Amino acid sequence: GPARRCRAAGTIAGSATCLFDCMKRAVLDMGVPLEMRPRRDPEPRRSIGIDADYGSLDAGRYGNVVLVDDKLDILKVVRHGEVIGLKD
Repeated sequence: GPARRCRAAGTIAGSATCLFDCMKRAVLDMGVPLEMRPRRDPEPRRSIGIDADYGSLDAGRYGNVVLVDDKLDILKVVRHGEVIGLKD
């Protein structure tokens, strides 16, 4: 992923990565069972006041979902209950 270098020392100061890609690699390349995914922690949602709207697929909450195939390739993305991405 992209990285920024410190001019003085030429070392990597930070980088960015896609969490989904990390999860996909852990499952497919490292053999981590998909069931071992991190559990949803409600505390971050509570701390910013959105826990009533997010965090489950219950009626009245925002339905944010990533649908994948057996190779964990993204097929559809559903945000606030609407499909925003579709693999042809």
